[in-house]
Amino acid sequence: MSERMRFALLFPFLAVLTIAVYAGGLGVIFMVLYETALKQWAVVILGMLLVVGVPSLAALLHSRMDKD
Repeated sequence: MSERMRFALLFPFLAVLTIAVYAGGLGVIFMVLYETALKQWAVVILGMLLVVGVPSLAALLHSRMDKD
């Protein structure tokens, strides 16, 4: 099997594996947070931090890179 064929099979597999690990990890974190005293509010707070915080951080980093 040629090296190009190996990469053609390897990279999609690694992409699927990465997404599965990331999603599974977030799922476990949300389940653990739900078992705390805050219950669903802990999950809502983390979800809001992810929804608002990640794009905000990306915009901040992007604006800093434009200055350089």
